[in-house]
Amino acid sequence: MKNILIIGAHYDDAELGVGGTAAKLASQGLNVYKLTLTDNVTKSSHLHINVDYETSVKESAKACEVLGVKEITDFKPVPCTKLHYNTEMMQAIENVIYQYNIDTVFMHYLDDLNQDHIEASKLCLTAARHCQNIFYYQSNLYLPPHQFNPTFFVDISDYIQLKENALYQYTGDHNRNNALFQTNMERNHIWGYSNKVAYAEGFMVQKYMI
Repeated sequence: MKNILIIGAHYDDAELGVGGTAAKLASQGLNVYKLTLTDNVTKSSHLHINVDYETSVKESAKACEVLGVKEITDFKPVPCTKLHYNTEMMQAIENVIYQYNIDTVFMHYLDDLNQDHIEASKLCLTAARHCQNIFYYQSNLYLPPHQFNPTFFVDISDYIQLKENALYQYTGDHNRNNALFQTNMERNHIWGYSNKVAYAEGFMVQKYMI
């Protein structure tokens, strides 16, 4: 791995699913990039959620600074919930991969229950087809019909504080029910326990070249 790209449908997805790993790889001198596909705007009276674009952009920049990640900011996002597989969007992602000579991609789990996550995964799998390493991550805590079952783990014990600091750069309704961030890190604790370390992030492997 030399040039790593973390692709999220929404601005906090990368930090939730890959935050500790991103900080660890960046600390090793590798190039870690973050790409967000939608504008993150979420307004739901039913779920009492109100997230705007401008605030998300500013908070994402702060989170990337905490992790040591380079954010790709010249990519035109689509409206949240309007992300769909199409050739134009796939090729735009593919162009980023070629431009930054990406060899490793972290993308959403294909069998997620969030519609933007599902479409992002479809887009990224095609766009990243020539990359040597492709990993799936899960940024939410939904229970899909086909469970997210990670088999590749990264010890983030020394980077969990950076992950937490990055997540809490996001304010307001990003932290769903005022519990998403902490619950996510508790899962990292469980995965760490399973691997005899303090904290770990887990991934499913599409392919991995060594």
